[in-house]
Amino acid sequence: MLSDGEFHISVWEDGVEVWVTQMGNLMNMNTAFIDRSNGVVAIIDPFDAGKWTQKLEEEGLEPTHLLYTHTHRDHAAGFPGMIKRFPELEVWGHEEARVPSLLGHVVFRKIDFTRTWDCLPDETVGWSAGAINLGITHSPGHAPGHVTIHGHGVYHAGDLLFVRSAGRVDLPGGDPKAMQRSLIRAKELLSDIDQNWRLIPGHRYDSHGGTTPDWISVGDALKFNYFLANITMVE
Repeated sequence: MLSDGEFHISVWEDGVEVWVTQMGNLMNMNTAFIDRSNGVVAIIDPFDAGKWTQKLEEEGLEPTHLLYTHTHRDHAAGFPGMIKRFPELEVWGHEEARVPSLLGHVVFRKIDFTRTWDCLPDETVGWSAGAINLGITHSPGHAPGHVTIHGHGVYHAGDLLFVRSAGRVDLPGGDPKAMQRSLIRAKELLSDIDQNWRLIPGHRYDSHGGTTPDWISVGDALKFNYFLANITMVE
């Protein structure tokens, strides 16, 4: 298991680096995709701006893109610090994650997106920068405008899925029926990709195989995640 602020770095077969780290009291999982040859560093939901900045500086890198699964405060905790340090960042999220009517609730943080996806629920669109090519799937239910992000050997689930469970739907903006549809779509998508890819949950919450892993293989997720194994169609 990763300690707080520890980074696991691997290189996908196309040369794109995939960094995974765990940060904070809620054990938020962050993923980054790095194309050194083109100077592209795209980080999903950076939790701690200081730790991210320090690690990137050690590697001679600067972030170029922030990709947000949703705008709950814990996932957006690092946004102010990242923007203060790197004001030219491209900041991406789903258009429906702007949620102006919910920003007064403590759960949400305002993210100043510079670009947005506007795909329909369950729709997947492509996103690319340099050699990085990702699929962005609109997966609402846990929060408005929630997306999952996959490519280069990983499926970053945000708070749609954890290792053995799924995100809650009782917070403001939650929608149980939308969550059910999103989980069905996730099962379809995960069934079609390499079963050895890693599913990175939004938080390291669940035990599996006698430990509390940072991630699980897609194949194991389809077998052992309660919701993926038992989800049924929406009535």
